[in-house]
Amino acid sequence: LTKKCAAEFIAMTLFVIFGCGSAMGIAKEQGSAWVFQVSLTFGLAITVLASTIGHYSGGHINCAVTFGLLVAGQIGGMEAICIVLSQLVGSVMGAGVLSCMYPKDKDLTGALGSNAVNEEFSKLGAVLAEFLGTFLLMYTVLETAVNPATEAGRVMACLVIGFSV
Repeated sequence: LTKKCAAEFIAMTLFVIFGCGSAMGIAKEQGSAWVFQVSLTFGLAITVLASTIGHYSGGHINCAVTFGLLVAGQIGGMEAICIVLSQLVGSVMGAGVLSCMYPKDKDLTGALGSNAVNEEFSKLGAVLAEFLGTFLLMYTVLETAVNPATEAGRVMACLVIGFSV
């Protein structure tokens, strides 16, 4: 369990540094494809990190994935709690590293790479979008990395999961 938690902590720390750091460096730049760049950075980061730590922890790198695996009976309750705590602490560590790396006036997001719901969208629309995105991620994890019927294609699981992000 210690190796699993350490792996999730390290992966989440790096995920926040690279994903949010990418947003901090280019967000809202005129003429840039910044949304595409940041999306690609997050997706590729998941692909690389899940490939790197998957053999230690399963490569959850997301509290929703950990919860989904718990509900699906793939992990136990104590393991889920420990992994989620490791992910949360890793997230805070990643944000701490970013706050040391980026001067406030250079953070183009103004908030360590965090995002907010655009005022043009309703809160219900935002919740629905978050639900659908999380569903896609969890469905992809269950069907590519967990389902015994897809074991032959497991080598591609991390890439496919990264694309779903």
